[in-house]
Amino acid sequence: MAFERPRGVRDFGPGEMSKRVCVEDILYDVFSSFGYKKIGTPTFEFLELFEQKSGADIRDHLYVFEDKGGRKLCLRPEMTASVARSYASDLRTLPKPLRLSYYGPMFRYEEPQKGRYREFWQAGVELFGVSGPEADAEAILVASECLQRLGLKYRLRISNIGVLRRLLELQGLGVGGQDRLIQLLDKRGLDAVKEEVQDKALRDLLGLKGSSEVVGEAIRNVSDSEAKRLLTGLKDTLSLLDVVSVPYEVDFSMARGLDYYTGMVFDVKVEGLGAQNQVCGGGRYDTLVEAFAGPSTPAVGFAFGVDRLVEALDEQGVDVHVKKPDVFVLAVSDAVRADAFRIACDIRRARPELTVEIDLAGRRLNKALQHASESGAKYSVIVGEKELEEGSVGLKDMSSKEQKTVDTDELPLALG
Repeated sequence: MAFERPRGVRDFGPGEMSKRVCVEDILYDVFSSFGYKKIGTPTFEFLELFEQKSGADIRDHLYVFEDKGGRKLCLRPEMTASVARSYASDLRTLPKPLRLSYYGPMFRYEEPQKGRYREFWQAGVELFGVSGPEADAEAILVASECLQRLGLKYRLRISNIGVLRRLLELQGLGVGGQDRLIQLLDKRGLDAVKEEVQDKALRDLLGLKGSSEVVGEAIRNVSDSEAKRLLTGLKDTLSLLDVVSVPYEVDFSMARGLDYYTGMVFDVKVEGLGAQNQVCGGGRYDTLVEAFAGPSTPAVGFAFGVDRLVEALDEQGVDVHVKKPDVFVLAVSDAVRADAFRIACDIRRARPELTVEIDLAGRRLNKALQHASESGAKYSVIVGEKELEEGSVGLKDMSSKEQKTVDTDELPLALG
């Protein structure tokens, strides 16, 4: 009986997985360079965790099930809520600021299409215990450095959802009404909410787009002191981004559909992915930990959609450095196959940083060398009976095609 994959999930062959692992490694290297430590959380959580603060768009697309005790569980649709729950219950006593990173699969029951899957991967960072422009700027800088390292062309938009919430509150909208309008703005854009926005200052704010100068214009246009404070904080964040030459666009019509954002928000879009062109999103969420019975804790973070990053690399023609074998070990005859097996093992133990493959297929010499070349190996180690009797092997540089004889004791050091 033949089995098919369920809709919305994929198999990844060796070539695709090599590319995905390379992207993951690049992201993790950047995260680590800023001091973010990797953590893990469960693939499934209690349903209430995501019903409380994740927003209607996510709540409507959860994979929900009951365990044998009748408790409602769901596969995680995103990681920020899980990480905040972990912080509130287990990590709250660690020194602040606490920098955390993650990578893993998420699940949403959505209509599958290019760039949107029911099982997808996210990688991101969360920074707990510190507020202010520097923390917000660091989160944005980490995301920007990742994209620069990957070599992608991108567009970064920044706003402050706290200002929008404050002006909606002054207009008389409660939290539920604010959430609904923000989700509408996130999904359908500015035109969809214009009729519902009565306040002129708010309408003017939503229409502002451009450089950091539009934040100064927004500060002049609003009269509320709290809105001015939030906008001043955004301006200070942008000043820090200017210092480190991060390109961005301020767009006050940009919103994030997740209900837990309270301040600065940003997203990243790339060329070549059509409608599903957003590869990153994040912002400040200062009340989420407290909502999960933890202490009041300022926090900021973001997540990359890894699947879309990989697709964007393909669409933009960017070649990531996929790991290739450093050394290919081959035996000239069956009589020395065990010796080749031992020599390959000796190289791995002496040089654990190298990738060492052995010819398990028993190819003839020319075919084995051809395979080594096609695999991208830097060196071929040729194990022959005559050479072994003299305590040596053949070493061929696959780039220059030069071949020499090397003592087996000196072989690990001869491999570059």
